Amino acid sequence: MPGEQTSASTDPSSPREPSDILTSDVLLRRFFETSAAGRRAAASLKRGAAVGVRFTDVPGDFRFHSVDGKPAFEAGKAMDPDFELTLAPGAVAAITARPQADVGELGILFFQHIIAKEENEKIRVKLHSGLVRLTMRGWLGVLAAGGPKVIGWMAQKGLKGPSAVASALSRLKKG
Repeated sequence: MPGEQTSASTDPSSPREPSDILTSDVLLRRFFETSAAGRRAAASLKRGAAVGVRFTDVPGDFRFHSVDGKPAFEAGKAMDPDFELTLAPGAVAAITARPQADVGELGILFFQHIIAKEENEKIRVKLHSGLVRLTMRGWLGVLAAGGPKVIGWMAQKGLKGPSAVASALSRLKKG
C-alpha cells in the first residue's frame, strides 16, 4: 500500500550493515554502557579485578573489568582473570533485556543462568581465585550490593550463613 514501509531495510531499528547486527558481545557491551546496576557493580571492583568472557555463539575472547570505577567490556583475553564465563545466547538475552534491574535482580538472574538446565540459557563459570583474592579485588562488594535479594535467593537454594559464599565458591571451583 502507498505510504507503508514493510521492508526491514526501511525500519530504523533493523540492522542495515553487518556491524549493526546485535550479537551477544555487542548486546553485553551496550548493557554495561547503559545499565545503572552494571555501573554500581563495577564501582565496587578494585584494580586487577577481571573476568574472562566467551560466548557460545560468538568467536573470540573478551574481558570485563573496571576502569576508574566504570564497567569496561572489551575484545581480548583477560590476563589474570578471577573467573571465566561462557555465556549462551539465551543468558545474554535475558540479562541484557533488564537494563533497569538493580544489582540484586541481576545477581539472581545471573545465578539462575548458572544453574539453568538448558544449554541455550546456561552461564558456565570457571573460578580461578579463592575467597581472599575475590575479597581483595572487590567481588564480595558486588555480592553485597545485591543485598537481601541475592542473600534471600541463595538461602532458598540452601546457601545460608557465613559459610554460604565459601560453599558456593567451592562448587564453582569443582566445575
